[in-house]
Amino acid sequence: MKEPKYPEDFKGWRTLYPMHDNRFIVLESPDGAKEACIHLVDNEVVGIIDKATSEYIYDGNIRLFKTILEAMRTRS
Repeated sequence: MKEPKYPEDFKGWRTLYPMHDNRFIVLESPDGAKEACIHLVDNEVVGIIDKATSEYIYDGNIRLFKTILEAMRTRS
């Protein structure tokens, strides 16, 4: 996958919730199949995951993305 850009490549995605003092947001794709994490300070796409398979579709910063996903899962 080519490097996605935020916000251009995420039109129609909905915000699920902010993370870590509102520095990150977690988005869900319009079809509900993917989640993405965006670092709002510099608009970096941290990662995108396929929710059905838990496969990382894009991993801009895989270690950070895994940490955020783990924090996200424990919130639920």
